[in-house]
Amino acid sequence: MTNFTKLLSLILDKKPTRIITNPTRKNVVASFGIAKKIQLYDPTDFFNFKQKVKNELEKFPLAFGSFCFDIQNKKKSKEWENYPYVEFIFPSYAIKFENNNFISFGKNKELDLYFKNRTFDNFEHNEIRSKNLFNSKSENWLKLVEKAKENIRISNLEKIVVADIKKSKLNNLNINKTILEIISKYPNCTTYMLRDDESIFFGSTPEKIFEYNNKILKTEALAGSIPNKGEDFIEIQKKFQNSTLIEEHNIVVKYIESQLTKISKNKISKSPSEVKKLNNIYHLQSEIKTKINDNDFFGFLNLLHPSPALAGFPVDEALNWIRNNETFDRGLYTGSIGYIEKNNSNFYAALRCAKYSINEKEIISFAGNGIIKDSKIKYEFEELNSKFEAINESLIEN
Repeated sequence: MTNFTKLLSLILDKKPTRIITNPTRKNVVASFGIAKKIQLYDPTDFFNFKQKVKNELEKFPLAFGSFCFDIQNKKKSKEWENYPYVEFIFPSYAIKFENNNFISFGKNKELDLYFKNRTFDNFEHNEIRSKNLFNSKSENWLKLVEKAKENIRISNLEKIVVADIKKSKLNNLNINKTILEIISKYPNCTTYMLRDDESIFFGSTPEKIFEYNNKILKTEALAGSIPNKGEDFIEIQKKFQNSTLIEEHNIVVKYIESQLTKISKNKISKSPSEVKKLNNIYHLQSEIKTKINDNDFFGFLNLLHPSPALAGFPVDEALNWIRNNETFDRGLYTGSIGYIEKNNSNFYAALRCAKYSINEKEIISFAGNGIIKDSKIKYEFEELNSKFEAINESLIEN
């Protein structure tokens, strides 16, 4: 049996350009080197961009994709000015570990030998406490939440996801130890990392946008949250009977069900909502799935991202509110990160994340909350800080 943490450590030691992993499910996909890169900087050219990506997928067995939260946003900030709205990379070498099977793509004798001779036994990851980099002040965010509640009251908006950022200097981020720290704290989340010469974008998300395998499209509604303060789980379940949390969750469920009817005439199945427990927070979660014949990942993303869980509802109105009121460019935060094979595709919401600038020695952390008309400010502030803490407590310097 493979020691999964040791496998991840070995992968990280070789500085992958991309990695996506879920430790609970014991799967990981990672890339090394880039054979081909297709980037979208002009949203009006999206049709041609999609065709270029599809053409390359005929030549490569695997690709990684990343989508910014709002590809129509024209006011890019300094932090994201070098990032395309959408990017697909086709790795020169990649590995995938799933169902205890190890598969490699591409040719690289050094890496083939490295992974072939790997040993996974007797590995332990010792937690290293990181220092508190971000203060808890969010006065501007609190004012924006009040504005969101008022705008919801006087308009047809039902929900707005209001985000915040925190910046701090960090001399030398040890990304390998940081990723291992994250997966040790959040094993039932999907942890991801995108690395280039100037920056590293990474995080650990509880939310999948979709997973398409064996002609089944699975997505989920993940909305309605309670900070984890160590309370009894039964008490947490009782708190989720709160009408505000249920209302927030149901907005997302109904939206996703409606969107899926546009691409599938088959039955749409929904699981009963359940409480998903994380190290720092609880979420209300429902899985929704249907049968679809083709791996139309662009179409899936078009319908499912951004959802009300990431933007608000109605989605277009919420997007306009965010463009007009948030003072920063979200970039990849609340965007989508994933990978595609010939018959499968998997994309995840870029949440609980941070962007580290290698040259500027600066780290930016992102978090946000879904706000509806009856949201309680004190509670929302506690929830926001618990989300920031997910990254803050995992950062490790050299």
